[in-house]
Amino acid sequence: MWRRIRTITWFSLVVLSGFAGVGFAYDVVEVKNGATITGRVTFTGTPSQAPRRFEVRNGPEVCGPERVLTKLEVYNGMVKGVVIALEGVERGKPFSSHHDTATGQGRGEFQYAGGNALNLGVRLEKCSFGPFTGVIVADEAVQFVNHDSIKHTLHTYALKGRKAKILRTLHTQSLRARRQTEKVFPAKKLRRAVAVGLTCDRHDFMENWLYVVKNPYHAISDESGNFHIGQVPPGDYNLVAWHPVLGMKEQRVTVSPNGRLPVDFEFVK
Repeated sequence: MWRRIRTITWFSLVVLSGFAGVGFAYDVVEVKNGATITGRVTFTGTPSQAPRRFEVRNGPEVCGPERVLTKLEVYNGMVKGVVIALEGVERGKPFSSHHDTATGQGRGEFQYAGGNALNLGVRLEKCSFGPFTGVIVADEAVQFVNHDSIKHTLHTYALKGRKAKILRTLHTQSLRARRQTEKVFPAKKLRRAVAVGLTCDRHDFMENWLYVVKNPYHAISDESGNFHIGQVPPGDYNLVAWHPVLGMKEQRVTVSPNGRLPVDFEFVK
């Protein structure tokens, strides 16, 4: 009888800022007269990305015999998993501490420790990195912990426009816990990068995307398409809605002291 051996393998990587050579800089300060941005993300049309089903040949005792990869989740015209990010905020609230867990058979999790930095940790479990979309901050180390008893071969990509360029391939270990610290990525590979993609060479259904943010003013739309960003310093900003399948939309917004600003995004296919 196959015996499950619980193992933990972790390694860290550092994503360097590729935005015109400017490094990440954000200061945590007290926010006075902060405002709130709320809204929802809608979809009109027929989704072109149907869920894909995979027969699991590598580690079905851990992953399950069959898995489904859903890249676009639309419920009654509302889109789940769209990253909403406010650009141009250089000083403000600290990063929040929270965990986002994958749905379905996977139990992967994006763990954001928060504080003065995002402090992202990725927990691999049941052949899953976490939800399909998340966020990452340039110049920060990201720790990956493999809780499965099988190996995963992680590929990381920099998404630039519609092209994704491989950054690095990392191999986890399954039988013995081992610390592996990866060297930083060359900055030139991430110039103008929008997001970092995660895939596993051994399991095609493992795919995730982390949008590159520079501050804690971001959110991810829920099943009702709703999002909420609080404690926003008054000012003029660019608000971005991004999804790896739908692409990007932007709106220029003006945030008033103690205000509540409604902003909606609509994607059409």
